[in-house]
Amino acid sequence: MNGKIISVVLMFTMAGVMLASALLTQPILPESNQTVQTLNNSSLSGDLKKFNTPQEITKFLEENQNRQSYRGYDGMVMDLAGGPMMEKAVLAPMLAESDAGSASTLSTNSYADDFSTTNIQVAGVDEADIVKNDGRYIYTLTANTVSIVDAYPAADAKLLSQIEIAGDAQEIFVYGNRLIVLGNNYDYTVVDAPIEKRMPAPEAAEIAEPYYGGRDREYASLYIYNIEDRSAPELTREIAVDGYYFDSRMIGEYVYLIANEYPRYYSDVVSVPEIIDNGKSALKPDVYYFDEPDYSYSFTTIASINIERADTPLEAKVYLLGSAQNMFVSQDNVYITYQRMMPQPVLYERVVDRVLQPLVPIYVSAEINRIKGSDLEESEKEAEIEKVVEKYFDALTDSDRQRLEKRAERRFEDLEREIVKETEKTIVHKIAITKGKVEYVASGSVPGRILNQFSMDEHKRYFRIATTTGHVSRGGGFSANHIYVLNSDLKIVGALEDLAPGERIYSARFMGKRAYLVTFKKVDPLFVIDLTDPEAPKVLGKLKIPGYSDYLHPYDENHIIGLGKEAVEAEDGDFAWYQGLKLALFDVSDVERPKEISKVVIGDRGTDSYALNDHRAFLFSQEKNLLVIPVLLAEIFEEQYPTDLPEWAYGEYVWQGAYVYSLDTETGFKLRGRISHIEDDSLFLKSGSYYPGSSYSVKRSLYMDDVLYTLSDGRIKMNGLDDLHEINRVDLPVEESRYYDYLE
Repeated sequence: MNGKIISVVLMFTMAGVMLASALLTQPILPESNQTVQTLNNSSLSGDLKKFNTPQEITKFLEENQNRQSYRGYDGMVMDLAGGPMMEKAVLAPMLAESDAGSASTLSTNSYADDFSTTNIQVAGVDEADIVKNDGRYIYTLTANTVSIVDAYPAADAKLLSQIEIAGDAQEIFVYGNRLIVLGNNYDYTVVDAPIEKRMPAPEAAEIAEPYYGGRDREYASLYIYNIEDRSAPELTREIAVDGYYFDSRMIGEYVYLIANEYPRYYSDVVSVPEIIDNGKSALKPDVYYFDEPDYSYSFTTIASINIERADTPLEAKVYLLGSAQNMFVSQDNVYITYQRMMPQPVLYERVVDRVLQPLVPIYVSAEINRIKGSDLEESEKEAEIEKVVEKYFDALTDSDRQRLEKRAERRFEDLEREIVKETEKTIVHKIAITKGKVEYVASGSVPGRILNQFSMDEHKRYFRIATTTGHVSRGGGFSANHIYVLNSDLKIVGALEDLAPGERIYSARFMGKRAYLVTFKKVDPLFVIDLTDPEAPKVLGKLKIPGYSDYLHPYDENHIIGLGKEAVEAEDGDFAWYQGLKLALFDVSDVERPKEISKVVIGDRGTDSYALNDHRAFLFSQEKNLLVIPVLLAEIFEEQYPTDLPEWAYGEYVWQGAYVYSLDTETGFKLRGRISHIEDDSLFLKSGSYYPGSSYSVKRSLYMDDVLYTLSDGRIKMNGLDDLHEINRVDLPVEESRYYDYLE
């Protein structure tokens, strides 16, 4: 086949992501605003329903995934089997000194009056991290080891104990005298063997056929330790939730754990996710769903665990939805989001109806209609239509073919302008959480895709969300950015659409009645948006400056900190080359004319930071005029470019550690100093523009009173905040061979 018309038709026969890419790489003009009613018409329809049996789930998946699946993509239904077999975590107390002290001795020591906590999005909603601190002890997770350090006062800091965790530990919480470890775990059982033959992997490997054929089974794990005696933590509870660990939050004494699991089968019947509490099957939650098709399904389990009182029953609900991709949690609700693309048959039909048939003679269009109305399978119909069009197309003269191609291209662009907000949707599900209870509330959808959790917010019962539609590329592309306001039923009540055409959102932050957006392609527009009237959001002002911000952090009501990259416009092409790490302070007191009042650029192209992708690595205190970020520093050696320095040139890595700044609105950013844990410079001499990683790469920082603590996997350093003089250090046992990559 050849020609523009056939290409247009074939474009919509691709599978999965290829389908979206083909659509989004076509140029398009900004779309005009749509009404709120039109947007709400595309929300999920129907009520939440409950399955009664696993057989009902199996039938639903077979019917709906087959009906809506893309070619070569069957919804990712996986054939996994196995039963939960929780492996006990191994406790390995390690006293740093022979007289480390008992619990009673430890309890008499003082705590810091002023100490930092995890940088979170919503007050009162704690987020798990690899480091926690309670003003006295530091708890840090490295690989599968939790280290507990008596860190205050700094001069007497010492390692108290370490806990080896089974499986793949990822994050931790601390609540009073409870340590919570979250992650994934696996087991291995024999498939299709009699129940008495099923056993763990070492024994299963020796079983002769036909019984052998095991599968790893994955489950999200949660361990609760009593740490009243920090030198000897005691495992008190272990919980396993079928699926893989997605995210969690802690509100008061409740941890809310979210797990995803693709449907798996036993003897051709879908297995319902269950929760195992201390090795016993504690709960098989009800499974809820919407009676409408999708191209992929996943079980999303929301489990509520009281970490203080073990006698409080587990609460959990399972929802058969698309796979959770982002999550926002307020003190009252969990909002889970995922992407949904327009089904391929619908896209194909639109192109045939709106682009193809109006351009061909009546007799060709009639033949297409005959094929569309036949009993053929969808794939067979598409193949027959393509044959008819190809035959007509090949009979045209070269000049007629060229004219037809131009007309088809214009029609296709018109169609794209019309359906851009329909092609990709963000589905939002709202689940209420109140003192451990989990109750589904509502669902809705908005056009576009979101960046991360900071693209969402709840304020006075309204849910606000920032999205991007379309695609940005060096060759052109199309895109637009939007803010939608939804009511408590997740119906759209307000919309601000088509901001910064041709760009995409790099960062977002909602703060009360305002929202701040950073979009980027060549320069960095910072938008200040008024959300006082939920039904009529509006742009108050914007500022265009070089570079962009990946993360926005409030300084106070009238000032915002931005962390991202500097950028320079490319000499050839409609794009910009990013450069070194950029910190900026924006003054938004005059909302119509926001301005950048201070900025600093660290290093050259290639300089990076954990904080660009993980807000928990960002430490800020307005009261202390303190800002700390981990930095991987890259510098360009100009002597390597004897003629001209290319704008795309990368620097070579020369340093890693924490940059410590003073920050206020009068003087802006002022470098106090740098702290590194890496003492062997040969690591950088060998790295060039590739950094292999180190167990001494600084990942987090915190403070207790007037002491700054920087943390890598292998060390904790304590420095005075006055002049950053080193007070003490605690080395943590690590295996250097575990570390390969710098950024996670």
